[in-house]
Amino acid sequence: MLRQVGRGALQHSIQRKFLRVHATPCFVRLYSIPTPSTNTSSNPKAPLPLPPQKKPKIDLRPGPIKPKPPSAHAPGAAKIPPSIPTQAPHATTEHKAASPAEEVKKDLQDAEQHGILIPPPADANWIKRTLHQAIQLFKFYYRGVKLIFSRRKDIAIINSRIKAGGPPLTRAEYRLIHTQKDDINKVIPFLIIALLLEEVIPLIAIYAPFMLPSTCILPSQRERIEAKRSEKAATFSAQYYQTYRDLKLAENPSGFLPLSSLHLDSAPTAICGLLGLSTIGIDYLRIRRIRRHLEFITRDDQLLLQSKNTLSPQELSDALRERGMLNHGLQPKDLQSRLSWWLDAVKNFSTIPSDDALARRLSLVISHC
Repeated sequence: MLRQVGRGALQHSIQRKFLRVHATPCFVRLYSIPTPSTNTSSNPKAPLPLPPQKKPKIDLRPGPIKPKPPSAHAPGAAKIPPSIPTQAPHATTEHKAASPAEEVKKDLQDAEQHGILIPPPADANWIKRTLHQAIQLFKFYYRGVKLIFSRRKDIAIINSRIKAGGPPLTRAEYRLIHTQKDDINKVIPFLIIALLLEEVIPLIAIYAPFMLPSTCILPSQRERIEAKRSEKAATFSAQYYQTYRDLKLAENPSGFLPLSSLHLDSAPTAICGLLGLSTIGIDYLRIRRIRRHLEFITRDDQLLLQSKNTLSPQELSDALRERGMLNHGLQPKDLQSRLSWWLDAVKNFSTIPSDDALARRLSLVISHC
């Protein structure tokens, strides 16, 4: 029995030593390995879930709607010919017509460059410059009106020479007498306007040039007036094409168009526009202007056939424009050829302004339309 008790005590002491040895603290480093979670499914063979995707951004602001090209079958769709290119937006601004103020300024600068008007001092302000230009224009108009009255003496000398049986009338003298008559009719209204509203006269040269005497027109104004007359003739030639065809049907087989045919609808307006005459008023006044102009042309043709002087390019251009023939961009040789054709066609009717002579020239006016 003692032997058993001693054996149990020995075992108890051994256990106490073992526990003392293994009771010392120790540190263990643990490493965690991430493993996919399997809590989403009870099935162990279920596939692993995919990572969450980013939601697409939604723009709540509506974007600009691009217009669709018009369909050829849509009602009211504009058909643009492919052969005609559309004009660029900036093209209209490049060819924009100058304002009246800009044209007046350009006329004054051109007159100053030609020495007709004295330019203002370089250090002049706006008030002094405007006053200086007004004084220069007044002097120019005064000299022009004075020239009209001084030419009366020269014309009286020409008329007395012809009555006395001296040298015959030349073409330059005849045109001077014709211009003097027109200037005398315009000088009284022009003087009234110049005394009351002098600053309006440059605008009259733009909108109503027929009111100005020939001696009171600046060089650039004269060029613009002639350009507008040519443009007006070209416009009327295209606009009243049917009217000219109707007049050609009323023409005699021998090449005469009687003045009675001008009573057709819109015929007086069409002829006045082609000859560069004023279209203001009723048909009676238009027909009267046409008759007076044809009488002037008849006498001018007679003097051209008698004269052996060569005309300058400007004189050729003016002669063709007075006869209703477009001559823009033609060379002097072509201008002379057209004038020779006209003179050959009227040389048998160049004595006095008879009705047959006027009818022949009226037929030639519309022959090239």
